[in-house]
Amino acid sequence: MPEKIRECALIKYLYGKKSILTPLIEGEAGFRFSDLSHYARMENELMRDDEMSKTFIIDRFSGELSVNGRVISPEDMTQDPKLTVPTRHCYCLCLSNRKNCDELFNKFKADICIEVNVELLVEFLKDFFTHKFQGMQVIARNITYYSKGHLPKTHEASDLVFYKPDAFSHEAEFRIALFYPLNKPGFKATDGETLPFKDDNESMHMTFAYPDKEFLKQFIGNTFERKA
Repeated sequence: MPEKIRECALIKYLYGKKSILTPLIEGEAGFRFSDLSHYARMENELMRDDEMSKTFIIDRFSGELSVNGRVISPEDMTQDPKLTVPTRHCYCLCLSNRKNCDELFNKFKADICIEVNVELLVEFLKDFFTHKFQGMQVIARNITYYSKGHLPKTHEASDLVFYKPDAFSHEAEFRIALFYPLNKPGFKATDGETLPFKDDNESMHMTFAYPDKEFLKQFIGNTFERKA
């Protein structure tokens, strides 16, 4: 990436295995967006999380419950109440704000960190879907991490995609989410078959391909390999 572009670009970082990400670095493959249910199936338990819903724990001592004006003792409650809210299913690319970080190399079991020009990538995605799949919404933002006793300021299912428990705060995640139109049945393949947006029993992944390698490489900046 030219230095002039790098100075003004919004840069985030993708961690992974070099053997898997080399085609991306060399422009032979595009980024992979995984459906939201995939994260509950990840082999790496340090990254595994059920993203299809968010559970918020309410500290029973922080509020007050009353019946007919009589305050109920929180000591009589067996546990803190839980609020579980469904999220909106979508496809995600999970990046980090942390550059070349030893902690993330370890927790992600990664051996390479890649700079990603998010500003350029999001611009491309919005333009691509405007022409190829109308109704797809592209939203990119930092993850908000929440702790016990924290309640979200929103219950919008799409907004909650960008909330995670603070046990994952070390990731400092920046997420690009693709929200498909709810009034369509799925993706239409070249053979005429309609692929559903979600499979309850299997992870689904969306990738982009383009014959010109330089086009795909424009989204990639420097790479950093894990120190031996």
